[in-house]
Amino acid sequence: MSRNVLERVLWQLSVERPAKERFREDPEGFLSRFDLSDDEKAMVLNFDVKAMQDIGVNAMLTMGFWQEMSPNRSMRVYKEKLGATNEQTAGFSAALKGGN
Repeated sequence: MSRNVLERVLWQLSVERPAKERFREDPEGFLSRFDLSDDEKAMVLNFDVKAMQDIGVNAMLTMGFWQEMSPNRSMRVYKEKLGATNEQTAGFSAALKGGN
């Protein structure tokens, strides 16, 4: 497993607009440019942030990747993917609060 390569992929997908566009158009083609195992490619394609963190990928990179690229950008779902229970996520909301 190549944690460093995975982190580079996630960083690009979090901050580089051309990388995001290439990934959206052809995810497997985008990933083929990197020296990733089939398991690592599957982690990215399946947005398996828990598996990535389990092998040591930086949590801020997995969160940025999730927020930028996931079809469901909900932070509640992100936390559930990491193994949080419904009870642990019940009060969690990434929504900004209005008010003065």
